[in-house]
Amino acid sequence: MRNGGSAQIWTWQAGRISSSQAASSQTVSRPFYPDQFALDRIPQMLSAAETVAGSRKNQELQILEYNQGVVLISVSTRPETSPVFFRPDGSLIATVDFATTVGMTEALSDAVDGANQVLAISYQPGKGLMVDTRTGTDGILLRRTRPAALPAWAVQRRGDTTAREFSPSDVSPTVLAGLMAQIPVTLNKASAAADLSFTIDMSDGRSLPTIHFSLGGATVITDMSGKDITSQVR
Repeated sequence: MRNGGSAQIWTWQAGRISSSQAASSQTVSRPFYPDQFALDRIPQMLSAAETVAGSRKNQELQILEYNQGVVLISVSTRPETSPVFFRPDGSLIATVDFATTVGMTEALSDAVDGANQVLAISYQPGKGLMVDTRTGTDGILLRRTRPAALPAWAVQRRGDTTAREFSPSDVSPTVLAGLMAQIPVTLNKASAAADLSFTIDMSDGRSLPTIHFSLGGATVITDMSGKDITSQVR
């Protein structure tokens, strides 16, 4: 924490609070208010982290900047296991299965991050769910990616910022999850289902966005209800 112009470290361990001067006066993390985080849920978060990580040895809970000013809660153990992340309200950032309604709902919420209008929503196996939004600079968009097992992270990149926007509320997690299971069967490529990708955007010039699914060189286009409209837009 900041104390005047210098940084201090406050530690709670074994029921005792102590403080010390930080080794460096340079702080690069985004400042935050502790009362915006569910510190009253620390026992529940430590318990949830134990379940996910399979260990509670030397658990260490930290509140830190994860990416692009986003501050999250993490719990790690020693010997090291993969850190377990929580949102400021103490809810677990779970490993998601994009082919389920529950998983797709969480992934969409994290990747959209409250945006009212988006340029595209896409999914690529091995990467996760990606949401592109405008930054206010022509030719530069913000892409937020929600991987399966990590919190969403954001990066600015070059892209088409002149494309039509749409509301992410038009996207149904239930429809998406169902189509991810259905499309490989429709294409007789069920054994390759893990390679399915999709993009949702306004490129077909309709009043609502369309979903372009790709698998093994084949493409299926649906409307937002999941109806196959490939022949109508090609």
